[in-house]
Amino acid sequence: MPLTSEEVKEIRKILGREPTTEELAMFEAQWSEHCSYKSSKLLLKFLPTKGKHVIIGPGRDAPAVKVFKDWIVVFKIESHNHPSAVDPYNGAATGIGGIVRDILSLGAKPVALLDMLYMGNTRNPHANWLIRGIVKGISDYGNRIGIPTVAGDTWFDEVFNVQPLVNVACVGIAKSNDIILSSPQPGDLIILMGNATGRDGLLGSSFASKPLSEDVDKDIGAVQVGDPLTEKLLIDAIQILVAKKAVRYIKDLGGGGLTTALCETAADHGLGAVINLEKLHTRQHLTPLEILVSESQERMLIVVDESKLELVDEVLSKLDVQYSVIGYFTNDGLIKIFYNGAKVAEVPSKELAKPRPIRRASIPPLEALKGLKPFYQLPPEPDYREAIIKLISSPNIASKRWIYEQYDHEVGVRTVVKPGFGDAAVLRFLDNSLRGIAVKGDANPRYTALDPFNGAANAVGECFRNLVAVGSKPIAIVDELNAGNPEKPDHFWYFEMMLKGVAWMAEELRVPVVGGKVSFYNEDHMGRQIKPTTTIVGVGRVEDVSRVMTMEFKEHSSLVAIVGVTYPELGGSEYLYRVFGLEEGEIPKPRPASELRNAKFIRRVIRLGYAKAVHDISLGGLAIALIEMAVAGRIGVEVDISKVYTRGVQRLDEVIFSETQARYVVEIDSRYVDDFKHLAERMGVNISIIGRVADSNQIVFSFGPNNLVNLDLFTVVDIYNSILEKEVEGEV
Repeated sequence: MPLTSEEVKEIRKILGREPTTEELAMFEAQWSEHCSYKSSKLLLKFLPTKGKHVIIGPGRDAPAVKVFKDWIVVFKIESHNHPSAVDPYNGAATGIGGIVRDILSLGAKPVALLDMLYMGNTRNPHANWLIRGIVKGISDYGNRIGIPTVAGDTWFDEVFNVQPLVNVACVGIAKSNDIILSSPQPGDLIILMGNATGRDGLLGSSFASKPLSEDVDKDIGAVQVGDPLTEKLLIDAIQILVAKKAVRYIKDLGGGGLTTALCETAADHGLGAVINLEKLHTRQHLTPLEILVSESQERMLIVVDESKLELVDEVLSKLDVQYSVIGYFTNDGLIKIFYNGAKVAEVPSKELAKPRPIRRASIPPLEALKGLKPFYQLPPEPDYREAIIKLISSPNIASKRWIYEQYDHEVGVRTVVKPGFGDAAVLRFLDNSLRGIAVKGDANPRYTALDPFNGAANAVGECFRNLVAVGSKPIAIVDELNAGNPEKPDHFWYFEMMLKGVAWMAEELRVPVVGGKVSFYNEDHMGRQIKPTTTIVGVGRVEDVSRVMTMEFKEHSSLVAIVGVTYPELGGSEYLYRVFGLEEGEIPKPRPASELRNAKFIRRVIRLGYAKAVHDISLGGLAIALIEMAVAGRIGVEVDISKVYTRGVQRLDEVIFSETQARYVVEIDSRYVDDFKHLAERMGVNISIIGRVADSNQIVFSFGPNNLVNLDLFTVVDIYNSILEKEVEGEV
C-alpha cells in the first residue's frame, strides 16, 4: 500500500528532513504489510514459540528445530497469493524459489517441498486457468531444482476463483554443527550472489499489501520471473560455502528486495552499512530506486569476512555464479546508499526495518453467527449410497494424483512414504541410520470461515494427527494465516481469532509455533474477503523409517477399529455441503486432551506392531476414511456402524459422516486384538472394533443385520482416482 500521510510525517521525523525518492521507496517496500507485519506483530506475541527442541524461532528467514542430537530440521511456510492470481505460472514457481532460499539462509540442505493450494471451481474458466498454471509452475520449478514435492493440501471453492491461496513450504536438514548461527560484524563484506537484478518484481511487497485491482494485468510487472537453473546453482554454491566455513551470515532477497535484506540484517545486529549500487551486476540499466526495490529472483545476500573473499570467489567462479561485492557493514546504525559517488539515501537501519505496530480494530461480522449456532433440524437422511458417491466425487476428497503425479516426489531417494499412501510424508536422513522425519500441511477453509478460532485450532489438530498416524512424534509447526483487508475490522477479526486458535491449540498439544507468515488483503476487486484460511505445516521425529505406518488396508481377516469417540458434529462438514449445499452450523470442537491421549496410544500401537494401517478421520468422516484405506490397498472392507462408540448421536449420518476430531481408523493385526484391547483399557482410550478387512472386492456398511451400503471397490477406485483430472480437463 502506498505510504500514508501519517507515515510520511513519521519518516520526516526519523530523518529530520525531507526524504529522497529513493528513501521513500525503501520505506514503502519495508513498511509494507508484507515485509513489516505492522498490523499483526502485536498479536503474534500470543503464539507459543519456545520449546526444548527449538534452536531458532520467529525472526530469521526460517526457524530451526533439533529433531535428533546430531540433526537439525529447518522448515518454513510462505504465501504467493497475489502473484499467483495475476500470473499463476510464475507466481507459484517463484513462491517455490523463495521458500527454498529461506532454507538456504541457515545453511541447511533443502530436501522436500510441500504445496497447500486453495483454488477455485474447476469448471470456472478463469479458475481453471489459474489451477493449471499454479500446478504447472510448482511442478516445473521443483522438478528442475531437484527437490521432491512430497506432501501438501488442496481445496476447491468458488470463493477462490479470482484470488487463490498458494501456500508453499520447504524442509531442509543440517548437521548440528553446520547451521549458520553467527552474526555479521563491522567491516564484513556484503556480497550479492545469483541472478542479475532486473525490473521484474518492482515493489512486489507493496503489490502484495493491497487488494487486487479489477485489471490485474496492470500488476504483471510486480510478479517475479523464476529461473530454476540459477536456483540450482545457488543451492550447490551455498552448500559448498557453508561446508568451507566461508560465510558468516546468509539472507534471501525476497519481498522488499535489497532494501529489506540490508535493513533487516543490519537492524537485527545493531549495524549500519555502506552500499555502492553501481557495483551490482544488473540485466539492464537501472535507476538507484529500481535497484533498491527490485524483487528479481534467485538472489542472496552473503556476509563474508574480508579474509574469506578469495575463497568465495574461487567457489562461485567455479560454479559460474555471478556475484558483486557491493559494500560493507558499519557500527553506526546507518544505511548509506551511494550511486556513482553520490549519496542517494541515508536511513537508520532499526527505524527502517521495524515500523511502529498498528493496533487494528476487530469486530465480528454478522455472517460469523452462522458458524456459532448448532443445527436444530437436520435435512432428512439421504440415500447413503448416493451420498457416499457424491463425497468421493468431491474434488476436496478425491485423489489429488492429477496434481502430485506432475511432481517428482522421489528425487533424492529420501521419500519413504509417498503421496496417496500416508497421512504424512516420511523422509530418511541417508546417514546410515534408520532415522527420519515426517512432514505434512493442512487447512480447512470452511471451518475457519464459519468459526475462525476453532477452525484454526482444528487445523493444528489435523496436522498433529497426520504426523502421529505415520508413527512420528510431532516436534513443531509453522503457520500461514491468510485473511482479508486488515483495515476492515470485520476482516481483521477473522485473523485475530485464527491466530488465537492456533496459539491455544499449539500450547495444549505442546508443539511450538516456530515461524510462519501472515498474508493480508486476500479479497477480490469488489472487496469481498476470501474464506480466511489457517494453513499449518508440521514436522515429526521418526526413530525408524522401516517401521512407519501407511494408511492402506493390507491383509484379509485383519480387524478394523476406531480410536476415539464419535459425536454428532456435522456442522461445516463436507457431507452437508456436497449432499445438501449447506455451509453452516457449529463445526467440530477441538479436543486437545483427547488428541494427546489418543496420539500416545496410536504411537504405542505402532511401536508394538499391533497395527497394519492407520488413518486419521477428518474430511468426510468415518465413511471416507474407510474408503480411502480400501482404495489405497485395493482391498475390500466390511463394517457394522452400530458398533461405533458414540455420544449424543441420534441419526446414522451423524455416525457415518461426522467430522469429530481426535479419531483414527486402525487395521489391527488379528494376532494382537486382545493386546490392542488391553492396552486401550490401561491407557483410558475409547476404541470400537467395527469390522474386518474383507477378502472380496466390496465395501460394505451395515447397521446390525441391515445392509446400508454395498459398493464395488473398483468402481469406487475409478471414481476416486479420476474425478479431479476429469473436472480440470472439462470431462465432467
